Amino acid sequence: MKKILLSLLIICAAFGCFAQPPQFQMPENTATFKDINYAGDDKEAHRLDIYLPDSPQNKFKTIVLIYGSAWFSNNFKVIAYQSLGKALVDAGFAVVSINHQSSSEAKFPAQIHDVKAAIRFIRANADKYRLDTSFIGITGFSSGGHLSSFMGVTNGLKQATSGTTTIEIEGSTGGNLEYSSRVDAVVDWFGPVDMSRMEKCQTVKDDKSPEAALLGFAPADREDLVKLLSPINYVNSLCPKFLVIHGESDDIVPNCQSKYFAEKLKQAGVLEEFVSVPGGGHGPNTFNEQTFKKMTDFFKKESAPKTRIIENGGSGEFKAVMTEESSLAAHTIFRPQNLNSFSAQKPLPVLVWGNGACSNSPFEHKNFLNEIASHGYLVIATGYIPMTDDWYKGKMSSPQQQIEALDWAFRVNEDKNSPYYQKLDLKHICLSGMSCGGLQSLFNCADKRISALMICNSGLFNDQNAVSAVPGMPMPKKDKLNDIHTPIIYILGGKPDIAYENGMDDFHRIKHVPAIAINLPVGHGGTYLQPNGGEFSVAALAWLDWQLKNNVQASKMFLGKKPGILNRKDWTIEKNAKVK
Repeated sequence: MKKILLSLLIICAAFGCFAQPPQFQMPENTATFKDINYAGDDKEAHRLDIYLPDSPQNKFKTIVLIYGSAWFSNNFKVIAYQSLGKALVDAGFAVVSINHQSSSEAKFPAQIHDVKAAIRFIRANADKYRLDTSFIGITGFSSGGHLSSFMGVTNGLKQATSGTTTIEIEGSTGGNLEYSSRVDAVVDWFGPVDMSRMEKCQTVKDDKSPEAALLGFAPADREDLVKLLSPINYVNSLCPKFLVIHGESDDIVPNCQSKYFAEKLKQAGVLEEFVSVPGGGHGPNTFNEQTFKKMTDFFKKESAPKTRIIENGGSGEFKAVMTEESSLAAHTIFRPQNLNSFSAQKPLPVLVWGNGACSNSPFEHKNFLNEIASHGYLVIATGYIPMTDDWYKGKMSSPQQQIEALDWAFRVNEDKNSPYYQKLDLKHICLSGMSCGGLQSLFNCADKRISALMICNSGLFNDQNAVSAVPGMPMPKKDKLNDIHTPIIYILGGKPDIAYENGMDDFHRIKHVPAIAINLPVGHGGTYLQPNGGEFSVAALAWLDWQLKNNVQASKMFLGKKPGILNRKDWTIEKNAKVK
């Protein structure tokens, strides 16, 4: 009976049923969060539902789901979940099933703008709805497959042109334009992707076709719009991976559509697999346990923690890797590649790091942090893993993410199923950060779990210069310095550093714990982007080796009448009376 109902739903969706047959009843909406408007208006077409797995897990990697309706419907999000969503939730994903405007409400590319608006909304409200947006996959069937594929082939694209016609791809529906509409993987279920070959795999459909309704023109009359509507024309090597599934007996969207698409994706190096289902129709028989498993396995593979080797693993004894951990969303881990070198008898000290500009990615500091990890440290950096060298654009990080990092370290060290079990030295933890990340560290300085502080290119603002701070930065008063209970070092860029005055003022106020300030006149950017993090990594490693590993030789970089740091070009040092 369930299979019969599902077939009816798919057929109804494919043809865009508006008047429901007497025996048909719209399925119950069982979403965790229902009918959320993602565009800031009152349109039914701009609502979404969010389904979460029944799990105490804090956040879930996310799949956007789009129904098929030949673009005729604006309210089939529940049908989409009934068709595909449950398999995804059972596999551990959050599912966001979205509505979009129908072709009778708005013409192409309005539907593209709707989906991109929904994705930006998801990122802007991830914490509220327990969504881990470090991975957003997308899937849909029929016209929903078209829209899903369109998202995958237009990551980062603002406009597109064919002939004399230019269209907006991103659009501004719903705002949240500071967030990305990027997707990380696509499953296309029998979507029409080449409108120039929809009729018998050779030519365009007529003026009564769904494409004509979507465009507002007969396809034959607007070759430029037909090209712009077709995802196949946007495929490139920078697209995310695609899984394409299509029934061989589909009499609505011909199987050749996916065949052509898969060939183009394969040429670009972004095709995972093309599954052509013998006897499969436009949903019936194509939707089955095997193809659902193909989908969930693909999304699991693509959402698995990402890894990247930076600068051949660093120059230290323990070649490092930059990676994600699924149990710690919105953080990046730098650690030795081989954790078997560490144990309860030889544990890894921990560095918790906050980024400059409160960036939610350590893209600017990856060389520096990777170098530290290669010398035998676990580094937990705030924000999403930088898989490219592009500058991060997105939501700012928060001081709470450092606390999340500390909590995670203690949790996995006691988890027998974790690769970090009994391998972390939780008596030796340094809290650190650059610029805004330094302010985050000072904001959290009272945490009793930390044993050292390292503040880079940063310092608390005073009442006079607080107006110059970037909005969104944590802004503790100077009396916050009284909460410091560990040794602290300020690593600054000398007088050219915009944080020099703040940092040195902090240093001169700290009398109750050992405090050191060192300066290299390179300005606010430090040397983080230089090979192996440059001079700042040399100074930072000496501090960490001294404070977290009790390395006497490392302490000589800062102690004595002529500290070793003065033997390095252009460095200066000041120490308070507590430094012995």
